[in-house]
Amino acid sequence: MSHQDPPLQVHQAMTPNPLVIHPEDDAEPLLALFEGQDFNAVPVVDDGGHLLGMVTKLGLLRLFRVGNVTGATGAEAPASLRVRDIMDTRKVWVEAGDGLDVVVQRMTRYHVRSVPVVVRAGGGRRLVGIVTYRDLRSMVARPPASVLESAGT
Repeated sequence: MSHQDPPLQVHQAMTPNPLVIHPEDDAEPLLALFEGQDFNAVPVVDDGGHLLGMVTKLGLLRLFRVGNVTGATGAEAPASLRVRDIMDTRKVWVEAGDGLDVVVQRMTRYHVRSVPVVVRAGGGRRLVGIVTYRDLRSMVARPPASVLESAGT
């Protein structure tokens, strides 16, 4: 009989306690943040740490393209925009105990590269981590625990 590893769960791949932003934060400094850090999205949370949405690098770049900030399209100037004005509020998230297949489904369905990880708390969803495309790639690159155990014997 062959030994099968249990399916990998989100908590095994997630980055815990990610950098977060708040709805009232200025949006413009996010451009420099995305340029200076190697990530594609930042979760937006309320004061209690409950997930409200996400701001993506691609969405922000599209918004602040030269054509959008000149006023020709009626868009607000970057300095006047708040995170609440630009965040994606779609209900895209997973829970820590979900399988990694759920993350892949969310990424594929919603065309995102980062998915927030939450725990349900008091009628809300408290952010506990984030799983990125890069996290999934690194999990796939690791050999299963059963292979490591048999190599040590």
